[in-house]
Amino acid sequence: MKQFALVLLALLLPEVAFAAPDGKEIVLHGNQTGALPCAACHGANGAGNESIGAPALAGLPAGMITGYLQRFAAGRGGNAIMQSIAKGLSPDEVTAVATYYAGLKQP
Repeated sequence: MKQFALVLLALLLPEVAFAAPDGKEIVLHGNQTGALPCAACHGANGAGNESIGAPALAGLPAGMITGYLQRFAAGRGGNAIMQSIAKGLSPDEVTAVATYYAGLKQP
């Protein structure tokens, strides 16, 4: 029985270790490598915040959001805060965040 449990754990562990990032979780809470929560400026619903210059992201194409994040991570465009946040996201996390916001209804 113990061997069966170890084999099962060994088979499942890679799935847990390599689970796709949760875009909503990153948007609401940031990540473990220093990216701040997107919702702090752009809102959990993606409506943005004009008073601080944070654009609405809800319903934008995921490819557009991904492109912006990639440019910001490379130091092209955005502000210092967005560049820092974008640099703190892995490529899979960028995709997850972009997919999450793209799936929201536009405000």
